[in-house]
Amino acid sequence: MPTLKIYRTNSHLSYRLLRTGIPPTRQEIAVFENIMQQMRLHSGVYRTTFRGRFAAFDEFINRLLPHRFDANALLEIHDWAASDCLTSAEWAQVLFRVFPNARLHASDLTLHLIEAVLPGGDAFVLEEELQPLQYLRPPFVIHLNPPEPKRWILNLLLFYHARWTLARLTGKLRIRQEWLASGQVELWLRNVTLRKIPVIHPEAEALRRSDPRFSIERHSAFDGLAERADVIRSMNIFNLVYFSRERLAEGVRAVWSSLKPGGWWIVGRTHSETPPTHHASIFEKEQDGFRVIDRWGQGSEIEDLVREVPLTKRE
Repeated sequence: MPTLKIYRTNSHLSYRLLRTGIPPTRQEIAVFENIMQQMRLHSGVYRTTFRGRFAAFDEFINRLLPHRFDANALLEIHDWAASDCLTSAEWAQVLFRVFPNARLHASDLTLHLIEAVLPGGDAFVLEEELQPLQYLRPPFVIHLNPPEPKRWILNLLLFYHARWTLARLTGKLRIRQEWLASGQVELWLRNVTLRKIPVIHPEAEALRRSDPRFSIERHSAFDGLAERADVIRSMNIFNLVYFSRERLAEGVRAVWSSLKPGGWWIVGRTHSETPPTHHASIFEKEQDGFRVIDRWGQGSEIEDLVREVPLTKRE
């Protein structure tokens, strides 16, 4: 009779390990970054990022910005869909040398995950809307999105068990938005202990604590800002591989409504990781649309779409 095997690889790291100390150890940071390389959200969007990813691109942007903005200006700069915000923190540290009075607001729709611990000790890792990512039954770590490969028999059996258990659990859970938005980490609800798991890089969190010019906020790249910005950067989110042209048009309108007249939008996509290769466009907001100021690489893949979206009524 064949032996059932549980397959565990580097891709089966528990998302619990995203929690780090203050200050974090080098090993904790290494584990955090390893997990970020492989995390895929329910939407299909990957949170892949790494140290120095935009280093050369940041230098290019920082040389370009003084042609439009005064060095002493109180610039409001937003970095949308910033994943774990590490690249935002790296940009902020070099940006503030050029614009010491600027403020950089990093944002993402997912700032933490939720660990739901059951009375018996098993746990699920969920997104805020309760979409499942992992089932934890020590020592097993079972991915729920995407599901385990069918050739891994024991993993697959645990996957089906997890799905059955989760269906019973989520029908009872009603997580309050007040708790999600609060600084409270733990919540007890219907015999289930809920704990937030931060997905912000420890070094970005440290910069937020030490420099008031750098902030981290929850925000969707498809929603406009309450107060208009001078510059918005949105890398690796407005991609044709992720969204339809209709959905991307909503993103273009969100950027339009969020920028001051004459504001800049930096949008692009990473096409190669080793070495980092990006194709991006820098747009300026004009009265009747966007104008391309400059490009990095071949420019953004959605340049044509940006020109097609009617924007004059969004001013």
